[in-house]
Amino acid sequence: MAEAVVSNLLSNFAPYLNEEMELLTGVRDEIEFIRGEFERMKNFLKVADAVEDRDPELELWVKQVREAAYETADVLDMYMLCLGHHHGVGLCGFLCKVFWFIKTLIPRHQIASEVKRIKSRFVNISEGHQKYRDIYGEIEQGSRSTHADIAWHDCRSDALLLQEANLVGIEKPKSELIKWLTDKDPRLKVLSIVGMGGMGKTTLTKKVYDDVEVKRYFQNHAWITVSKFKVEEILKDMIRQLYGEVGQQPPREVDNMVDRKSLKKIINDFLLEKRYVLVLDDVWNIHVWQSIKIIFPECNCGSRILLTTRHADVASFASTDYHGTVHRLQTLSSKDSWDLFCRKAFGENSCPSNLEDLSREILKICDGLPLAIVAIGGLLSTKRNSADEWERIYRGLGAELQGNDKLMSLNMIMSLSYFDLPYYLKLCFLYLSIFPKICFFDHWRLIRLWVAEGFVEGKDGILIEEVAEGYINELINRSIVQVAEMKIDGRFKAYRIHDL
Repeated sequence: MAEAVVSNLLSNFAPYLNEEMELLTGVRDEIEFIRGEFERMKNFLKVADAVEDRDPELELWVKQVREAAYETADVLDMYMLCLGHHHGVGLCGFLCKVFWFIKTLIPRHQIASEVKRIKSRFVNISEGHQKYRDIYGEIEQGSRSTHADIAWHDCRSDALLLQEANLVGIEKPKSELIKWLTDKDPRLKVLSIVGMGGMGKTTLTKKVYDDVEVKRYFQNHAWITVSKFKVEEILKDMIRQLYGEVGQQPPREVDNMVDRKSLKKIINDFLLEKRYVLVLDDVWNIHVWQSIKIIFPECNCGSRILLTTRHADVASFASTDYHGTVHRLQTLSSKDSWDLFCRKAFGENSCPSNLEDLSREILKICDGLPLAIVAIGGLLSTKRNSADEWERIYRGLGAELQGNDKLMSLNMIMSLSYFDLPYYLKLCFLYLSIFPKICFFDHWRLIRLWVAEGFVEGKDGILIEEVAEGYINELINRSIVQVAEMKIDGRFKAYRIHDL
């Protein structure tokens, strides 16, 4: 996010370095120094943006850069407000210029003082930058382990749902998916299950994968959590599972292999002429799918791949590759949401009458998201059935999400989608918080606001409004922004985000 702030600021420096601007001696050099520091930091910030959320020291450094950028923007705006003035020409213009120079002497000294203070601050920030520049080359590798760590929490989060023995609303999609998996079509097919975080993609897939009919129909089975792990580790995990299922030891050299081609050949040879079902859980980008799809032999045995993802474009791309389909997971209905909430919050008992109104208000926040209902219902089950205590939880739910261990997994799984956003989308997404709760965002109004704020980066040959529309489509594909209204011709009219 800091990179977007810096980029926007850099585009506004030019007028203040124009020779016609009346600056006190030395101030121009100091502004040039500040601009140079921002230029040097810009590319580094693009990389740092991906990992700052899990590195406290780096997060602090990025925060300092962001605050310095805001302060610099304030000083430049103050300059334009106080000192930006056209004096005219001739004798009248000269007299106006002299009068203006005397009148603005104090504010110019104040601005010069602010510029020097910011420069001094940048010297300290630059020392921190130098420290991190030494590990610049390691950040991308670190980002993998960072995301792997987040993904681990993601898997733990899914366990919340898996522990529910009698999940509501799951039997119908489960039977549909089993029927699709076990049809008689001999071609290799990919079924992609897509939806926002917390909707129960992994839960549904696990129920289908563990079904007796599915286990009996396919000869080989493997469940691979993809997330942000290296492709080599994904392939090794698949080899261990496939060999282990039939009671065989995988080739000894597998653990030390780094050559993807050799690993892929082992898997391909193993699956040849077999009917198999493989789950690729939590696929985050098309590149990963392209890296591993070649291992699946197409031998007309009726094999199937189940893929879960938050990204609609990943789901569509994978299923189109192999004669498959996309299953878009829906949120729970009002009735199913209520049944699940009561089961989790009150056990076998029904909702007490004094808590029914509060319970339904809390359910509105959950908005049919199974993970949220289970997590928040579980938290409330540990509280007294007191309206006052439940009211306090309801009012402070945001703080509870941040500070309560029982809701840590929910917070993590919801945050994961945000942390995975590229730097240019983070500001656009955070900007939505200025709208009232349960608000629809008009398509063109949102685009114009983003453009006016300077969040949209121009591209050669493309209108800036078209770039902004691409931003919206990417947020929709990532299951972060939801389409709320559509026009008759099928174009998007308005959007919303989930209450959580």
